Amino acid sequence: MQKSENLTSAYQLGIYGAISTIIGILLSGPLGLVVVSQLAPQPAWQNAQVFAENLHWLQSTPYFAGFFLVGGYVVMLAAMYQVAEEKDKTRALVAVVFTAAFAALIFFNYIVQTTFVPTLARNYRPENEPIIAALSMANSKSLAWAIELWGYGFLGVATWFAAPVLRGSRLGNITAVLFVLNGVVSVITAIWAAVDLGWVLTPVGVANYAIWNLLVLVMSILVVLVFQGRKKGSEDF
Repeated sequence: MQKSENLTSAYQLGIYGAISTIIGILLSGPLGLVVVSQLAPQPAWQNAQVFAENLHWLQSTPYFAGFFLVGGYVVMLAAMYQVAEEKDKTRALVAVVFTAAFAALIFFNYIVQTTFVPTLARNYRPENEPIIAALSMANSKSLAWAIELWGYGFLGVATWFAAPVLRGSRLGNITAVLFVLNGVVSVITAIWAAVDLGWVLTPVGVANYAIWNLLVLVMSILVVLVFQGRKKGSEDF
């Protein structure tokens, strides 16, 4: 009885985590960026002074929403470890470790984007220009983008390792395939960034970003359905 209650609790926590990622994706992804670009546009990167002159508090909102995305993945992958069968526990644990690395990097990055960079920009001085250029995600060749893409590359490794936990039903198998696909796409994207970091804000990079957001949105929705079904004891999930 206790084991059953623990599994039910873990499934419910995983559902909450997946819902948090859905909220984060919708508010921080392409939809959020389109809203910001219409209401408070930041021109294409020229230098830190131009960035500071066009700074608006709305530009930070997608990063604040990103905290829901990142936190949701932490909760979701921890729940997946808890519900994993014994044969999948080691893979699930590896997934949790890679998720922790992902969360540390991306939380740091979003703290920089929401707090440190705006503070420097609002109090702009020429001597701060190299710091803003290095850390602002408005600059496609910044350290911030390197952290972002490698962070999500680690998340891709995590979802790849966690995929077997979802297998066992038709919907679960489909979800597992998408978790592996996310791993492949995310790792390739990180390696591509190491070769040419500036590509992220090109049309190809933006299209890749939109497709990735759609992929992880579908993944999160399917996790909610699979976990909800398993919590109810349905063999279809």
